[in-house]
Amino acid sequence: MNFRAVIFDLFGTLVDGFVAVSGSYQEDFAAALGVEHDAFMQRWRQISNNRTLGDFQTVEASIEHVCDQMGAPVKTEQLAKAVDIRLELTRRALAPKADALSTVAQLKTAGFKVGLLSNCSIEIPLVWPETDLAEWFDAAIFSSRERLKKPDPRIYNLACARLGVPPEDCLYIADGENHELAAAAGVGMHPVLVRNSTQGQGSEVLREAREWRGTAISALPEALPLLGLPR
Repeated sequence: MNFRAVIFDLFGTLVDGFVAVSGSYQEDFAAALGVEHDAFMQRWRQISNNRTLGDFQTVEASIEHVCDQMGAPVKTEQLAKAVDIRLELTRRALAPKADALSTVAQLKTAGFKVGLLSNCSIEIPLVWPETDLAEWFDAAIFSSRERLKKPDPRIYNLACARLGVPPEDCLYIADGENHELAAAAGVGMHPVLVRNSTQGQGSEVLREAREWRGTAISALPEALPLLGLPR
């Protein structure tokens, strides 16, 4: 197959994500706002889908929404501190996996278009330009900016359009969250599962990864031979 582009998922694929770096974040986040930790985090998780679909176009708006629900007025300085904590966590969460930069750089050097397709809240596109990965990507599609999320086929087609490459010429590499691989195949892309340690857990979110019978790799450099490149 003569591929012209590679589109990557972000969390669990290029980066490990929030769980790996969270530490005392939740406690610090709630403390900055002067709200009760458990109640705040429960409501924060309840609006996860809203944040991913871009209902909140600033970090401030999402925090204020939860505090309003709790009947907890927040001072300007408290809000600013909480936003800083959230953005700093995001920066740490977007640290590339060990082989991510070298793999993406090799693809770019070989002439492939490189894209990103991520279900994420608004913090991610805000911080993305600061990351070591950003300079290597021809297009980065974030659900919170586009108000679409995987597995909606429209967001896959949008990623291909931004790269100027038809879906059938694209390899899609992801960790199989929310049935994203089947959705990629459905629009004509060629999906590849990247396996990681969290996929053995029993969440419904990663069911596709556990049951996947298509092409799979254990580390990003293993994708290079699929594109005719040396590891």
